[in-house]
Amino acid sequence: MNLRLACLAYLIGITAQVHAQDGQLTDLSADGVGAKIAFPALPTKTVAQNGNVTNYTYRATVGTDTYMLVASTSTGIFPKGNAKQSFDNSAKNLKKVQSQSAFTYQKYEAYKAQAEMNNGNFLTAQYVAHSKINIQMLVISKTATPPTGSDKFFNSLVITALPADDSENTKRVFAVGDRVEVFYKDPVRGDTWLHAIVLKVQPDGKYFVNYDAYAESYDEAVEPERVRMMNTNIQGKVQFIPAKRGQSVSVNGNLSQGSIMEDLEWAENSSNACWVGIRNVEFQGNHVFYWFDLPKKSVVKVTIIPKGNKPRVNVYGFVSFDFKFIPPDLPRCISCEAGFQQWVANNPPDFTKSAGEQSIEFNAISSRMKVFVGVAGAKGFTAGDYELKIEIR
Repeated sequence: MNLRLACLAYLIGITAQVHAQDGQLTDLSADGVGAKIAFPALPTKTVAQNGNVTNYTYRATVGTDTYMLVASTSTGIFPKGNAKQSFDNSAKNLKKVQSQSAFTYQKYEAYKAQAEMNNGNFLTAQYVAHSKINIQMLVISKTATPPTGSDKFFNSLVITALPADDSENTKRVFAVGDRVEVFYKDPVRGDTWLHAIVLKVQPDGKYFVNYDAYAESYDEAVEPERVRMMNTNIQGKVQFIPAKRGQSVSVNGNLSQGSIMEDLEWAENSSNACWVGIRNVEFQGNHVFYWFDLPKKSVVKVTIIPKGNKPRVNVYGFVSFDFKFIPPDLPRCISCEAGFQQWVANNPPDFTKSAGEQSIEFNAISSRMKVFVGVAGAKGFTAGDYELKIEIR
């Protein structure tokens, strides 16, 4: 996160008072940050989300001096060298750098600097980097000489517990078709990690990637140090299936792995048009979620096969460029389909009995798409074995 984000983070998100006495150590562990630090006054806290990074900003003001700690936690991995990178990212906000140097805090890489800011204020800062958490300590003052309390503030930092350092993950070797995240420097939106898929491993060791929701004109070769493994389990409940063209992939599951979706209005919304409301009874049991990539110029058939005691299980899905929203919070999609037994209102079937195999199909023409699949039990079915088959051609 750059300095602009750091300095503005307290203006965004949710602000709360941190319960600690002036000058006493403020424990940040409740926010998943294994650290303590002593502010010269009672700090406020702000939480802001930026992609897979959560920024916790603690801020205290004494006269004209501002003391801030920004703790950034990630579900992914921060690259090595991020302590200095955090300072380098702030360069555009600085008029003149007075001093800067690297050092080691405990066993973690760290960086410190003093600079005059573009707005006429002065910055004294220290950065401590970890693969999962970055800590930025900032003191902003009106004078070039740091406030008398700044050293006490910096020296009071106590790192109590941090997650296991996963920086070695950045050295992993990836293959064609692997799901990854790529560090991307965007001059407009700021530095971020973008979801991508590996299209080719080049002889020079670089990865040629295609970014999710970006046109092929953005495909590029990237250095291995910019690539890390992607967490493919979306929102902690949508399982990734590594399906490939020309192959049939099957996944065994049970409805007990999911939960009931109370709100089904999204499905009959005209922007989705997945099924009409009279068919809701076919989807009022537990829902289990999956997703996979659909290559351009391909067609996929998704089939649900009841097993064992033959539960009444159905299937639905939609295609999109990204999964920023998923059911029941899906406002719209490119295409949505549902597979269930056809019946008329005046002659409904026995919903306690299996309807047999059900299928849906999607196609991708000029661009790679992402396919979301929901396996749902009919009303009253919260358990039951099934096989989900995916065939891409």
